[in-house]
Amino acid sequence: MNDFFDTWLTTSEETDQRKTLWRATEADTQRQNAVSELVGRTRSHYVKDEEIATFLDTLGYEGAAEIIRTNYPEGPTCRSGDLGEILCAEVIEEWCDFEVPIRKLRYKDHRDQAMRGEDVIGVGETENGQLKLLKAEAKSAQALSTETVQSARAGLEANLGRPTPHSLIYLARRLLEMGGAKEELGKRILTEAGSQAVPKGRITHCLFTITGNPAVEMLDDDFADADGTRDQFIIHVQIPDHANFVEQIFDGVNNLALD
Repeated sequence: MNDFFDTWLTTSEETDQRKTLWRATEADTQRQNAVSELVGRTRSHYVKDEEIATFLDTLGYEGAAEIIRTNYPEGPTCRSGDLGEILCAEVIEEWCDFEVPIRKLRYKDHRDQAMRGEDVIGVGETENGQLKLLKAEAKSAQALSTETVQSARAGLEANLGRPTPHSLIYLARRLLEMGGAKEELGKRILTEAGSQAVPKGRITHCLFTITGNPAVEMLDDDFADADGTRDQFIIHVQIPDHANFVEQIFDGVNNLALD
């Protein structure tokens, strides 16, 4: 469903040369359809279909369901944070012309522990086949604060605006394990981690927020101040009943049939 976010959300767009600010709210009557779609997408960030098949074959339905549920966060704060990263990855692929080549949350050490490194890294190619990277910070909260926006922007600007070598090496190793075209991409990213060869102009920043409050002024300020010498995406999704929305998604994920 390549137009999911365009269907679920009503969006306004503002551009300033290389910078784009999207503000989005739920379209009328779209909540039920959105939750149904997002439940499946959310599960896919924690477990692959092939793994589900193996769990079913080994453990049977009830055993497999219980094992899979142990991957999902229980606390509301961690659920909110995970969902922010999930939606960030999904919207980057639909709106920003980048691929997010691994589902990072599949590799968590603990269900209620955040992973270190960049929230999301996207990859792509220029028209002449050169590697480009996207570095994203995702924030999810009932009320977004100016301090949180400033902290996210500082995270994007850290390490001279580049993804950290550690994050790139982690991504490359996961891709090398996959073989085929993913392995080749992993080698390109590994080269970038070692040499930091991708120039600033081919490193995009994305600040993604999903919150209950409109966060108008603070994001306007960030949009105005963001470095215009690189591509910038600032994406805000307002869900007024944010906490209830997060609960709906994870209730659905916990109850999703293993088909």
